[in-house]
Amino acid sequence: MPPAGTGRQLLDADEARVARASRELTKIAAALVSRPMDRDLHEQMRAFLSRDSEPALASWDVLLSRTPAELKERISTVLTVQALRTAS
Repeated sequence: MPPAGTGRQLLDADEARVARASRELTKIAAALVSRPMDRDLHEQMRAFLSRDSEPALASWDVLLSRTPAELKERISTVLTVQALRTAS
């Protein structure tokens, strides 16, 4: 994978893993509201928990361990690259 901010990949591996997990969990949670007893949905939730939960939590711990200065730098980098991509 290219370094953050170069090529097509904008987020680093931990950032991307947490973002994917967050999107997946949000979809599952929203679906549980309307279909709380859907067996397929329960299977999706079990599959996420067995396959993706631990790596996502490990990546979350990595993000939480970053200093405020590191977080500000990553935000600045991501926003700058996004702005450059939009402008081109």
